[in-house]
Amino acid sequence: MAAPNLAATVNVAEAQIAKLQKYRIEASCLDAKYQHIISEMIMLRLFSVFEDAVAEIAFKIVAGAIYTNGKIPAVSIKARRFSESRALLLTYGRSKPESNLKWTKAQYIKQSVEYIISVNESYIVNAQAHGQIIDEMRRVRNFLAHNTKTAKADFKVIVRQTYGANVSISVGAFLTSTRRSNISNIEKYMTASKAIISSLARGQ
Repeated sequence: MAAPNLAATVNVAEAQIAKLQKYRIEASCLDAKYQHIISEMIMLRLFSVFEDAVAEIAFKIVAGAIYTNGKIPAVSIKARRFSESRALLLTYGRSKPESNLKWTKAQYIKQSVEYIISVNESYIVNAQAHGQIIDEMRRVRNFLAHNTKTAKADFKVIVRQTYGANVSISVGAFLTSTRRSNISNIEKYMTASKAIISSLARGQ
């Protein structure tokens, strides 16, 4: 049986993000309030694409995939097939099986795979290197998805870090804003997502 292909995962994710970038460009001619709504929808979809790709790359590595640069990842045990990788990550080496795997923070990614994928592997190392932007995207996405007090407080932290002050701004306006950069925050997140996904699959 052929080993799973990481390039295929990267290509699918990049194609999905390209569609989101196209929607963003097409929406740029609309009134601001509609751009805000569309950017919020794009953000929710973008983070879903990101999570799915990060998880799939891990599952494929556990099932024997090699990095796109041709290097072989170090794993402590290999799943016989891709469909068995998740169950193996939930149980192998753990004193108590996990009920779920998380891919929304660099630390969560490490904790989800570290018993099988070496902590010195590019997959984990590169995830940690991009930890700040991953967490920023997570906080923005969580406020959109959950709108809890905690999520709101987390989003305010991102706003304060971005503008240097406690600015009252909606998520949609924040995503389309170019006040501190030549590109909008949603464009920054789309570019970052592609770069991170590629780096996790590429190896060093």
